[in-house]
Amino acid sequence: MKTPGGALIRPLHLLLVAGSLALVPARALAQTDEQRAAARALATDGATAFNEGRFKDAVDLFNRAEALVHATPHLLYLARSYDKLGRLVRAREAYLKIVKEPLAPNAPQVFQDTKNSAEQELRAIEPRLATLAIKVEGAEQAKDVAVLVDGAPIPAVLIGVSRPIDPGEHKIEAGATGFRAEPQTLKLAEGEKKSITLALIADPNAKALVPGAEPAAAAEPAPEAGAPQSSPVVDQGPSQPPSDNSGLRIASYVAFGVGVVGLGAGTFFTLQSSSKRRDADAKFEECGGASGCTNNNPLSAEVAQLDDDARSALTLGIVGFAVGGVGLAAGTALFIMSSAGDSKESASITPFVGLGSAGVRGSF
Repeated sequence: MKTPGGALIRPLHLLLVAGSLALVPARALAQTDEQRAAARALATDGATAFNEGRFKDAVDLFNRAEALVHATPHLLYLARSYDKLGRLVRAREAYLKIVKEPLAPNAPQVFQDTKNSAEQELRAIEPRLATLAIKVEGAEQAKDVAVLVDGAPIPAVLIGVSRPIDPGEHKIEAGATGFRAEPQTLKLAEGEKKSITLALIADPNAKALVPGAEPAAAAEPAPEAGAPQSSPVVDQGPSQPPSDNSGLRIASYVAFGVGVVGLGAGTFFTLQSSSKRRDADAKFEECGGASGCTNNNPLSAEVAQLDDDARSALTLGIVGFAVGGVGLAAGTALFIMSSAGDSKESASITPFVGLGSAGVRGSF
């Protein structure tokens, strides 16, 4: 089967392997082997839906896979599915994400192939995008002008300027409190550029087209300069002599240092785990994949070792993030306590570390 750009689609099993790679470090703490396996299964079903022409199902399945594990092949199939559905703007954005994402020097060949395909297909889709400028006459008389395209509001900054839009038929509406405009429908061909103008006319019964665009309630007027200003009375309690909080302040700095070191270690081991996992997936492909990488294959032991190394590094990364989180939380609490001399004696703090969580409990 050929892609929209004409290039042959690579075998499906390459995409399934790729679906478990390119981990985003920020997601590493929440990611599990079960999630990786689920992402592979979703990618398999998504590729099957695409090849069977069920492009809406493919979009849903690959969006779910991408939510579990980030992998550029997921985005490539999403872009192709959006293209087939005529949603060229979303297709282009998915292609751009692939093209702009840097590749690691040791990234498997499937990722380089994905990027090459995205660059080629992006060049093919760019000239097919339609362009539309929506202008509103009389907008300066209204305070909450809104424009809808196919029922969805567009940002106010896009009113009056050209913007990419999917080819096809679109319904354009404009309105504001006390003003309305006759809706217009137009059809755009691929690559066509058009401009449309909607004129607002006064209508005392017209309400805001978008409820959220209605003017906010007027704020209370500020007191005149020189006028006395009232402020709430706070019972400060009996005055206390100032106390020396330098010890707490030093302890907070130490805790912050521990937190930074912990987060640094967590990031290092998480990246190392991701690298080992990529090496394991690449070695698994070299070993022959699911059909050839059996216990009789000498490369299977290397795959198992790399998987073990990845799990060990991920465990160390989780510990590092937990220690870092406790350090930063404790540092913040100690800093607040050192700055609040009046309430220092009643403040308390208790660090805690649990499964997938860390922090402090206390009262200030």
